Amino acid sequence: MKIKKFMAMMIAAVALCVSFASCGDDDDDDDNKVVTPAAQTLAGNYTGVLTLSVMGSESNDTVSYEIKKIDDTHVSMTTPAYGSGAMALPSITLDNISVSTSASSGVEVISASVSEVSGSIVVNGEDKAYKFSDVVIANTGNKVSVAYSLQYGKMPMAMVFSFTGEK
Repeated sequence: MKIKKFMAMMIAAVALCVSFASCGDDDDDDDNKVVTPAAQTLAGNYTGVLTLSVMGSESNDTVSYEIKKIDDTHVSMTTPAYGSGAMALPSITLDNISVSTSASSGVEVISASVSEVSGSIVVNGEDKAYKFSDVVIANTGNKVSVAYSLQYGKMPMAMVFSFTGEK
């Protein structure tokens, strides 16, 4: 009888010890996660294929875009210099582009957009006006896509740019 009582107490003690044991904190606490600001995630140098369309005529080339973090919710984007001769476009930097984060099919998408940016730049001693329209930057992982229209100098039509590249 003593042995049965002793065994029952041992089983109870083992059950008590096992029930209080834990394997550590397996919970996904949002308080402990390091959150990288969207602008910092988007920042980087991206190389890929640029498609330029003017009045239905397209050309493709491999170029690089630079995106820099201004603050946690804004970036700047520097377009590549493109073309040659009278059709040469200089590199232009667009500042203060607003950044946001969303989810699409369970994948985090960081995007930046601005409806219009205009200004002027001096090229070969001559002032050239420019107007960017419908600028959209979208990022998933190390890939980025950029799209915009550009009215440059005295060109009567807009140039439509689309770019897809990787860091």
